[in-house]
Amino acid sequence: MTKKILFISFLLATCCSFAQPAATANNKADANKAMYQSTTASFEIHGTSSIHDWVMTSESCTGLMQLLADDSSVSINEIEIQLEVTSLKSGKKVMDNKCYDALKSDAHPEIVFQLTEILEISDSSAERSSAVFRGLLKIAGVSKAVDVNVDIVRSNGTINIQGKKNLKMSDFAIEPPKALLGTLKTGNDIVIVFNLNFNEL
Repeated sequence: MTKKILFISFLLATCCSFAQPAATANNKADANKAMYQSTTASFEIHGTSSIHDWVMTSESCTGLMQLLADDSSVSINEIEIQLEVTSLKSGKKVMDNKCYDALKSDAHPEIVFQLTEILEISDSSAERSSAVFRGLLKIAGVSKAVDVNVDIVRSNGTINIQGKKNLKMSDFAIEPPKALLGTLKTGNDIVIVFNLNFNEL
């Protein structure tokens, strides 16, 4: 119970730092909602292969987050993160194209995460909290429920959310890419690492 109160205090401090004028009768229904957009972001996919480890990176990840507030609490109501598959780069064009094909980028150009609930809250303070986000992750047209450990930090009006998640390509019906006439074979295991900064719209 104490941890929940601390997390509420953390989010309440965030909302108060962006306080708006009192609501009029026309906008009263929306007075307790605050929308945030990711302004800077980094997204990485780490993997292995039969020859060397590899990483693909993107700084084009976008996201929206909605906070809801009433007289006693503040909560994260919605988060949606979107990433253009072809914004991921490894520095090697052949590798990039193989991965785009494996991720079915023509038919499914985006990787999408949508928050469904927050499972755990810990180490909460007015500026920092850790949590477990549960949501739907869609890759290559396949959606799976995933739990993601995240760290949330508030600083100078910005909400930073970062974390990582271990996945298997096969969970999303992805065949690990091959190159060099099959001599280079990527492993099934990957790690997604993300770092998002949100500011109020």
